[in-house]
Amino acid sequence: MIKKFKLFLLFLLLLFLTAAKRKDSGLMSFHLESAGSESQKDTVKVNIDAKVYQVLIKPAFNQKDIEGFYPFLTEKGESFGISFKLKKKAATKLQTLSTVATGRRLFTVFGTNPMDFVVIDGPISHGFLTCWKGFNEKHIERFKDAGLKLITPEKTSPTINPPPAID
Repeated sequence: MIKKFKLFLLFLLLLFLTAAKRKDSGLMSFHLESAGSESQKDTVKVNIDAKVYQVLIKPAFNQKDIEGFYPFLTEKGESFGISFKLKKKAATKLQTLSTVATGRRLFTVFGTNPMDFVVIDGPISHGFLTCWKGFNEKHIERFKDAGLKLITPEKTSPTINPPPAID
């Protein structure tokens, strides 16, 4: 009887640990555009702004790589963009990836919904990934609930404009 009870407790513990991991593991991910040489089984098609792109299934970065985030209102004011600050190890990986993947796109995915992408135009050494549009207040609250740190601006001016988007 005690053996069954211990197995039951072990099962409950594993169930709680799995549930805790799921809460924050699938919220955000960043996927690199396929170079064409990758196997079809390692890629998936995503649709953004009525265009279809082939991206790698395995994320280049995920929520565990994010240290904090900084939301900003888009130029037109219809949604929020967010800059994600990567942890040190992920920032180093981003610098390497952006050096070898110049010209490819890096897609921001929230859950299973692709939000936006950026074109890698050179090495990214500052450790931030920016999604320029598509988020709302509920997304920001979900990031806070998942334990991501909200980065506040250092300047005291009322607005801080991010660098211009590259088309």
